[in-house]
Formats: sequence, structure tokens, C-alpha cells
Amino acid sequence: MRKVTGLIIATGIVVGLVAGCGAPTKQNVVSKLETQAETLDATNYQTTAKMTVQMDNGSQTYYIVTSYDSPNTYKIALGDANKQINQIIVKNPNGMFIVSPSLQKVFRFNGNWAQNQGHIYLYDQILQQIVNSNNVKLAKSGNNLTFTMPVTPQNDVVTTQKVELAQGTYAPKQVVLLDKQNKAVVTIDFLSFQQGMKFTSAEFDPQKLAQSGKATTTMASMSEFGYIEPLQIPTGDKLQLQQPQSSDDMLMRYSGPYGFTLEEWRPTAGVAGLPSAELVDLFGVPGILSGSGNAHQLTWMNNGVEFSLTSSQMTVDQMRQVAISTFGQVGK
Repeated sequence: MRKVTGLIIATGIVVGLVAGCGAPTKQNVVSKLETQAETLDATNYQTTAKMTVQMDNGSQTYYIVTSYDSPNTYKIALGDANKQINQIIVKNPNGMFIVSPSLQKVFRFNGNWAQNQGHIYLYDQILQQIVNSNNVKLAKSGNNLTFTMPVTPQNDVVTTQKVELAQGTYAPKQVVLLDKQNKAVVTIDFLSFQQGMKFTSAEFDPQKLAQSGKATTTMASMSEFGYIEPLQIPTGDKLQLQQPQSSDDMLMRYSGPYGFTLEEWRPTAGVAGLPSAELVDLFGVPGILSGSGNAHQLTWMNNGVEFSLTSSQMTVDQMRQVAISTFGQVGK
């Protein structure tokens, strides 16, 4: 992670400071954030958090454990509300990986996801977002400071983010992503923040993380495959169910101005390499985007099922919205 020394003052991060007795000054905020960012360049940390994602069919709750090993290795373990870890995002010197311990499956790909999208999970990247934004508003509430700024990179799912840090220590408290109607789509509440952690290399080894799981959703152990239809599809598209290739595979084609194909199947253990792909955050479920030109494929795993959405007519944000609408459903 690159240092931000000197960058903070140059970008002029704090705008609209709330006036009043006891309010922090711009100079104090800049100085403290600079010190905190420099400290994180030379130390390790771990956070635990609860994430709530609002969807059309309700809400989903996730448990997150983030481990950062300076200078550029990290692990983000994503679990359910019962703290059962389902998938792990790993960045180590060998590349980027998504690991599913229960399926004993590993996806390998390239990318710089933390800087582009994954900052909401990583405390050092939260600071970088505040530092690098040219349009940040700061407000004080009780013992906390709230930074409000546009989401970067821009997308159609969320447009604004609010970051709440503890005044004085600047420890992470909360991150909220809001849509165009200023409604909270994603809320991350940090439960703990520890610095000076000591990690072993095995903790960031995707193969060992995969082997540490217990295969519970193999094809042999599943008596019935229930497919899931997305709740949100672009206007004008219509479903054409295709003949399944097997009892554990379903193919759905949607025809119309935003036509796409959605395939679902029971995944098998092993390693899948997608070197030209990139990670796309589906808020609690990591997805992998591949393809070139107008043709893209979005792949993700959820509740023991592997999904693949392919389209040459939809934008990436539209694909994300369709994928997220499959969460929290029971197969048919």
C-alpha cells in the first residue's frame, strides 16, 4: 500500500467542517490522518465487522474478518450472520484469489481490487479514500467524525459513501454506501480493530485455506438441485427456460433489449484460473468479471451454488444488480 505522506495537504480533503465548540480543526484532522496512514504502512491490523445489505426482497447480514499484513497482503473472510465463513478473498505476492473452504474451491485472477473497490473492508484503504477524494464533507457527532464523499469508481448501484471514525484515535466505526435516493444500501459496523497483529504466511495461502474447510456441498451429497430466478431483470426482458443439461445444472435465457444468460450448477472442488478477470464486489459475495469488448461474464458462488451470468447487452452495473437479486432466495 503506497504511502500518503504529503498527499493529504496537497489534496485539501476537508470541506464544510461543522462549526461549534469542541469541533476539530482542519489542521488537526489532516495531521492525525497522515500519522495514522504512515503507521499502517509499517504495521499489521485486524478488524471484525457486521455488514447489512438492503435488497428488494429484504436484507442480508454478513460477518467480516479482515486481516492486513503489511505492506500489501490481506485476507477478507466473509461469513453469514452466525459467523460461519463461506468465502475468503486473499491477496498475497502470488496474486488475487477467492477461496470457498466448504467447497474446497479456489479461483485465481489478477487485479488491484483493494484500491478500486475493496476499500470498504480495509481500514488503510478507507483512509486512502478520504485522503484522495477532492470532495469530502466532515461532520462531528458525539465522539465520532463522519466523512461524506462520492463513491469511487462511480456506479449505478451506490453513489455516496459515509465513513465514521472515532475522534482522537480515528479507529473505524462505520461505513455506509447510499444510492441515488440517499438510502442506505450497504452498512458496515466495525466491531473490533486491533493493531500490531502477527500473522503467518499459511494464513494467506489459498490452498491451505481451501483444505481447511470441510466439503459439505458436493454433488454427491445434494439430493436435489433447486434453481434460483433473479428478482430484478432489466425492463423488457423475458425468461426462456432451457432444458437443463443435468439434474444439477440449470440454464435460463432472457431475451429482450438487455438479453442475458444465467447458468447455475453445483460446483466441484479444485482450482480455476481466470488470469484476465477482475474481482467485482457484490456486497458480501465476491464475483469475478471476465470477457472483453461488450461481452462479459460474471461468476459467483452463493449457498453452495455456482452462478454464471453472460451478456453482450448489459452494463457491468446491471449485471451486478441482477446477481445481487438472487441472494437470500430458496431454490425452486
